[in-house]
Amino acid sequence: MQGGGWLQQLRAHEDEWQQWRNWLRAALPQELAAAVVDAHLKGGVLVVQAATAGWASRLRFALPALAPRLAEQTPGIVTVKVRVAPSSPPRSGGGREKS
Repeated sequence: MQGGGWLQQLRAHEDEWQQWRNWLRAALPQELAAAVVDAHLKGGVLVVQAATAGWASRLRFALPALAPRLAEQTPGIVTVKVRVAPSSPPRSGGGREKS
């Protein structure tokens, strides 16, 4: 193993993602900030994941107002894409029994 190289890369990515989540949550109004599940930079694209399709739609309308601040934060951002965060799979055995 190379001194945990892949683990260090994973931690670095997670740190970067956490920084973007924090930045966006601080820059957005409180109700929209709560809808941001994840955010990360992929090439020149800032990918923002929203909790639901409805929140994703609201974020798509709100994020262009942040364009000047985004350009100041990271000049290499070309565009912002908003996606709906994948839902977690249901846990087995945790549901109600059918009658």
